Amino acid sequence: MIRPALPAALAAFVVAAPAMAAELHPDVAEAEAAFVANNLDASDAALKRRLATDPNDVEALWRQARNLYQRGEILAQAGGSDAQRLKMYQDTEVIAKRIQKIDPDHPQGWFWQGTALGRIATANGIMSSLFMADDIEGLWLKASRMKGYEYRSSNDSSSFPGDVYFALGQFYRLCPDWMIVKMLTGTKGDIDQSISWLRKGVKFSPTRPEMAKELGVSLLCKAANEDDAAALAEGKKWLQKAQGMPAQKDTDNIDKKQIPIILSKVDDACGYSRDGWQDLSKEAYDKHN
Repeated sequence: MIRPALPAALAAFVVAAPAMAAELHPDVAEAEAAFVANNLDASDAALKRRLATDPNDVEALWRQARNLYQRGEILAQAGGSDAQRLKMYQDTEVIAKRIQKIDPDHPQGWFWQGTALGRIATANGIMSSLFMADDIEGLWLKASRMKGYEYRSSNDSSSFPGDVYFALGQFYRLCPDWMIVKMLTGTKGDIDQSISWLRKGVKFSPTRPEMAKELGVSLLCKAANEDDAAALAEGKKWLQKAQGMPAQKDTDNIDKKQIPIILSKVDDACGYSRDGWQDLSKEAYDKHN
């Protein structure tokens, strides 16, 4: 268990195996506290110190991957180039594969590889990246099925398996639900699955604005596709709820600015992605496939 002497801000821990808790190295605990405080520079510096002494510390490595992802999300809104962002996601995948090699039973390695590939796909355009769909889905589903590990930051801005629920909810909304996609890639979108995963997410992390926002978006997508008035009403409710929730990290402030845009483009909700709206039309598919 975490030693009582640790400050409350550093008291985040992970369950590494059933009924066992792994204490974080002080540098990793410092990095965790800095992440919660939205100070990625300080978090990265602490992780760099830790990995200089133990390059195999999985808890440090996956937090390094998370920081890269977070930087990529912020860079997308700051006008950074696709090349800059893609380099971050490629570096994230390298870290994820290292985690898998060190500890193949640790779900964060599989989760962060899926996340890296997912963001590479949205950065390049979903329709030109459909060949990656089954790999992304497989990595996230693998992570979701691995037992004995649970994590929650002290402010609930990041959690596991909450993060994988969040990812799968977006995947099943953004991946086209056409049978030809299933035939070509082995998987396809499913808006009901998207909503189901995100309902798990808001139950697991009820104070997380981005989770409520994504559930709202998927419900709007269902409403647009199926002319479902109940889904439309509930989707708007979740988006309004997310708008009123306290921001936990910089990306929450990005989401809050985007919620009015989402509500003004209900018919396009299926293609929403924080790092850029996706064209999910048949014309876009024909252009790239």
